[in-house]
Amino acid sequence: MTPRGVLALHVLFVVSAWSEVATAEPVSKPIASASGHPRLYLTPATLPELRARRFEGVSVKIWKNLAESADWCLTQTPRKEYIAPQPDDPRYENLYDRFYAMMKDMAITEHLAFAYALSGEDKYGDAAREWTLASCRSWKNDAEAEPDGGKAYAVMRLLKGVAVSYDLAFDRFTEEERKEVRGMLVSTSRNYFQKYFTTPSIAGPGFHTHHAVVEFGSFGVVALALLGEATEAADWLDFTVVKFIDRLLPTGLAEDGAQVEGATFWASTMHYRLFFMDALRWVTGRDLFKEFESEMNADLALASIADRKEPGWNEAHRTVVLSPSYGQLDYYSPVLLALAREYRRPIYQYLALWDESLGCIQKTRYITPNRREQLLFELGGYAYLWYDESVSPVVGNEPLSYAFPSVGEVYARGSWEPGGLLVAVKNGGHIVVHAGGEAVLVAPSFGPVDSATVEIVKDSEGVCHLRYVGSATQIVSVKLERPDRATLEWEGMTEDLSFWCHRSPDRSENTLRWESGAETRILKGSLKEVQPEGYAPSHAVGNGLLDLIDPASRKYPLIAIRPSEGGTIRIAVRE
Repeated sequence: MTPRGVLALHVLFVVSAWSEVATAEPVSKPIASASGHPRLYLTPATLPELRARRFEGVSVKIWKNLAESADWCLTQTPRKEYIAPQPDDPRYENLYDRFYAMMKDMAITEHLAFAYALSGEDKYGDAAREWTLASCRSWKNDAEAEPDGGKAYAVMRLLKGVAVSYDLAFDRFTEEERKEVRGMLVSTSRNYFQKYFTTPSIAGPGFHTHHAVVEFGSFGVVALALLGEATEAADWLDFTVVKFIDRLLPTGLAEDGAQVEGATFWASTMHYRLFFMDALRWVTGRDLFKEFESEMNADLALASIADRKEPGWNEAHRTVVLSPSYGQLDYYSPVLLALAREYRRPIYQYLALWDESLGCIQKTRYITPNRREQLLFELGGYAYLWYDESVSPVVGNEPLSYAFPSVGEVYARGSWEPGGLLVAVKNGGHIVVHAGGEAVLVAPSFGPVDSATVEIVKDSEGVCHLRYVGSATQIVSVKLERPDRATLEWEGMTEDLSFWCHRSPDRSENTLRWESGAETRILKGSLKEVQPEGYAPSHAVGNGLLDLIDPASRKYPLIAIRPSEGGTIRIAVRE
C-alpha cells in the first residue's frame, strides 16, 4: 500500500465517523532540525544572522519596538492561580476572563521568548522561563476539564504559546523543568485530541473556518515542538496536516479571499495558518506555502488598509476600515510581511511597513470587568522573523477597487498613498469614508441585508462607481474620482442620516472641514446638527451581555443630515 493510503487508513481508524477523509503524504518522520531546539521558526545555525539584523535597516526599528515591549513584559507578574471554567456563565464573564487571561499569558510568554532568542539577553531568558513554567502550573488543570469549543479556542492558543517558548528558550530550562513543560503539553493535548479534535463535528468537513484554523494550527505547533519527545506527537501532526490540506486551506476563506465571519477573522485565520505552516516547513520540510499559494489571498488587506499605524491605542477604522479597534494595521502587518516574503509581492511589503509599531506586543482596549484581564496579542517576534529586506516596498500595477461578494463588501481607493481617499460600502448601506488620515464618515446600515446587492458598477479612466441597493428605493451610490474626490448619494431616506467621525470638524453652513484638510460639502439635504461627543462606541461582547472596560475610552462627533423632500442626500468629499 502507498504511504498515501496508509495515512488515509490511519485517520479513518482514528475518526471512524469522518466520511470525507483526506489523504496526504505522512510527515511524521522529521528532518534533522527536529532533533533539537530551537526549531519551530529558527535554528541555532540561523541565530547569529538573526541577532545581527538588530543593527541593520528596518529590523533596527522592529527590534527597538520588540525590546521596549519585552521590557514592559518584565514589569508584569506571572500568574499563580487557575481560573476554572464555570458551567453557569450567563453573561460570559468566566469565558472572557479565561480567554483574555490565557491570551495575556501566551502573549507575554511568547514575546519574552522571542526577545531572548533574538538577543541572548539573560533578563529575557530568565523571564521567559518563569512565565512558561507559570503558564504550565496555572493552567495544567485544563488537562482534566471536559473539552468543548468554548474552552478549546483559548486553551489551544495557550498551549501553542507554551510550546513556542519551550522551543525558543529551551536552553534556559533544567531537564526537570523541560519534563514538566512537556508533561503539561502532552496531557492537555491528549485530552483535547481524544475528546475534541477527533469528534465527528470537529474532525469533519463542517469545521473549517476561523475557530478551526486557530485550534488546529495551535495543536499542530504543539505537535511540531514535541516531535521526537512525545510518542503521540507524530500522529497528532499527521492528523493536523490532513485537516489543513483537506479543509482549512482550501475552504478556510471564501473563494474571493474574504472571511465570512468578519475582517478581523481574516487576519487571525491567516495568523494561525502562518504559525503552523512556517513551523511545519522548518521542522519537516513540508512546504504548504507552495501547494496552496492561491488560497493565501490578501486582497482584503489591500482593499481596506487606509493609513499608517503609529504606536499607541488603536481606534476602529483608524488604519483599517470596517474593522474594530483590535483589528487595525498592527494586526494585519505581520501577515503581509510573511506573504511578501513567501510570494515576493512588493505591495504587501509596502503596506506592512506603514506600521510604525512593528515588533510591539499589541495591547487592546478590551479588559474584562470582573478580573481585569486584558486581551493581548503577540505578533512582534513573528514580524521580526518574517520581514525580508530583499522584497522592495513599492507599488506596482495593483487594482484600486475590490469586491467581496461573499461578505457583501466593496472598496475603492483614490491612490496608494497613506491617508489617501478610501471608500468602503457594505451590505445594509454601512459606509466608511477615510480621508486625510482619519475616518470622516462612518454611517451605519440603514436598510436590510437580505436580498441586498453591493457592487462595483464600473471602474475605468480614473473613476470608480460603487452601489448598494437594498430595495427599489433604498440606494447608496458612490462616484470616486481619483485621486482625491468622491460624491456619495443616498436615496430612499425616510429619516436623518447620522454618522460619526474621528475628530470634530469645523462647520460652515453645509460644509464640514477637518484639520487634515479633508472636507465634506452637502449638495442635497441639509446639515441638521453636529454633536461633538454624540457617539460612544460599545465594547460589549458575549452577544452584548458583557460590557468590557476601555482604558482609552472616548466619545466621537456625531453628525446628522436631513434628507431633501424627496428622501435624497448627496455629499461631496475632498481629501
